[in-house]
Amino acid sequence: MSDGAHPPSPYDDDPEAELRAASPRQPLGLWWVGVVGLGVAGVLLVTENLRAYGYALGATMGVLAVLRAVLPESRAGGLAVRGRWVDAGIMALLGAAVAVLAGTLRLVG
Repeated sequence: MSDGAHPPSPYDDDPEAELRAASPRQPLGLWWVGVVGLGVAGVLLVTENLRAYGYALGATMGVLAVLRAVLPESRAGGLAVRGRWVDAGIMALLGAAVAVLAGTLRLVG
């Protein structure tokens, strides 16, 4: 209800609506594991250790694939994009591909 001191709010009719609007619709879950893994990989890249960077990136994607496969959707949060096995399979495949490619690098230096 508007008392004249402030303009009417869409939450005036339903006092709990503001609480529902402020609560997150889907928690991000364990997405931070990927951020930590990418941070470690980034440090390896900056230190010019390209092969270790590739392994760290592949391992991070592998860990994320396992997490997506075993966690329920309510806990997977930001890892859940498609179906459980599609997400896990794609991340595992890409992680393995990155690790294999990192192993085949011929570094000159």
